[in-house]
Amino acid sequence: MIMLNIFEYPFVGIGLAVVSMIALWIFGAFFPQKRRRWHFAVPFVIAILAFAVAFFVQTDREKILSAVSKGIKAFELQNIEPISRIIADDYSDAAHSSKELILAYCQALFQTATVEKVTTFSRNTEIKGVKAVFTTEALVKFTENSEIARMGKAFLIVKARFYFKKTQPQADKWLINSSEILELDRNPVSWNQLRN
Repeated sequence: MIMLNIFEYPFVGIGLAVVSMIALWIFGAFFPQKRRRWHFAVPFVIAILAFAVAFFVQTDREKILSAVSKGIKAFELQNIEPISRIIADDYSDAAHSSKELILAYCQALFQTATVEKVTTFSRNTEIKGVKAVFTTEALVKFTENSEIARMGKAFLIVKARFYFKKTQPQADKWLINSSEILELDRNPVSWNQLRN
């Protein structure tokens, strides 16, 4: 289902521009005495505004995707600080009861699972009010000197789910407050299995 959200998709505005151009052309054909030169500028203004709105207004979905992208980039660079900024203070999951524990887990992963590149296959975002669920499947390529790569596993397909909440004071930032690993190489797995 295609959503007609002008804030995310500029083609909605482009469609409106085309419709307005056709309408003005028909109007000019039937009422030539009322035709004005500026009429044909209207579709171009609508098209420019559509791109401006899509570019300058960041939707909740885009904010969530931005947070995930920052986390992936930070993991590739082995930088814990950006990861810390996208995780909520009240974070908890099946294996980590606090933000500090998940950050310690990420820091430990930097030692064993040195990541070269993360390529996303699929992603799905479901937003309901101030909560969102982001599910993704990605190919993780490890560096040659990574312990996992030295064990013969240069690539790993990971499917994970992240639970986001919108922060209340500034109400414009989405933070991860829980997560779960769903699959590794298309085999079902959970946090508890990874801990053992």
